[in-house]
Amino acid sequence: MKISFLDDEPEIFPLQYGGKARTIVNLAKEFIKLPEVDKVTILSRSIVCDKAEFDQDGIHYVVLNDNNIMSRIAFEINDADILNIHCCSFTFPVILGKAKKFYFLHDVLLATAEKGSHLDKALGGQFDAIIAPSEFAKSVYEENKKIINGNTKCYVIPRHINTKTFCGISKEEIMQDEKAPALVKDIINKYEYILFFPSRPIEEKGGKYLKELSTELGKKFNNYCIVGPFGNDDVPSKSCINTDWIKSNKLKYYYSIADVTLNFSSLPESFSQICLESAYCGTPVVSFKSGNIPTLSKQIDSIILVDKTIDSILNGINNAIVMKNDLERIEQTKEKIIENFGSKKIINEYLSLYQKYMEGLDEE
Repeated sequence: MKISFLDDEPEIFPLQYGGKARTIVNLAKEFIKLPEVDKVTILSRSIVCDKAEFDQDGIHYVVLNDNNIMSRIAFEINDADILNIHCCSFTFPVILGKAKKFYFLHDVLLATAEKGSHLDKALGGQFDAIIAPSEFAKSVYEENKKIINGNTKCYVIPRHINTKTFCGISKEEIMQDEKAPALVKDIINKYEYILFFPSRPIEEKGGKYLKELSTELGKKFNNYCIVGPFGNDDVPSKSCINTDWIKSNKLKYYYSIADVTLNFSSLPESFSQICLESAYCGTPVVSFKSGNIPTLSKQIDSIILVDKTIDSILNGINNAIVMKNDLERIEQTKEKIIENFGSKKIINEYLSLYQKYMEGLDEE
């Protein structure tokens, strides 16, 4: 079986900007391990490399641009057995070929679903099926598909946790780890309480709450910091430490040292990779009740739901700090994550769906 991914959104290589990019790369790495999979290819405009094509970790990468994107899609549709498509601003063309085409439903489409514009663009390519990462995401598509006369069948397959990339590490282990970022070690040495804000501080991700939150935290804690990819010009307060964008293989260090991860997204989150990753690294998440997150919190009890008020956020942070030290509960949460979102389980769900369509059983 040959499996390919087409991506036109966040950077895929060498960094993965956001949970969706990490999902694509993580899936590719899992698929290439399987004996029934001969080749895995990722095609993207957002690959930063001097070469037009190259191999990394067993995955074949193809750099797309305005001159080759249509011809490469046409080639892939006739070469691959499965083509997974993650696009938003790019209207996928109607091209006939042997590959079964699966569209990955994601946050931008859900956020603009009522207007139909992104749905119409992204779903214009006559896909064989749509894959949503949650029942919430599927419900938004089902509710709004009439706007674009959509009739493509939608399946739910959650995202999975990469337990090699994401795992809890003690502060003592980090201090001895040569691969740990120097900034992480410096933060461990200087601060007693550490909060991790893994998103850009834009309004949709809750950046507007950080300044007031910093002021209120200063009244409760003498020695604390909020760490995140704020950018040199966007640091909300003196207590915030800019990390710049964090490579995927370094995120575990930041999740692990934090007493709490802050997820203030107001977007209709289709899944929330941040919540999954942080919880598996042993750090509770204080999160707004956006999109799929309330449902996810029923499966991951270290997600603490709060209202969009500073008082509610502060109460959630206090609860998270207590929970962080409840090691038995944290271990139970990790076991539940493996049970529901382990790579073996999720990859088998993908393969089962792919096989069904390849064998023409999708009408059953």
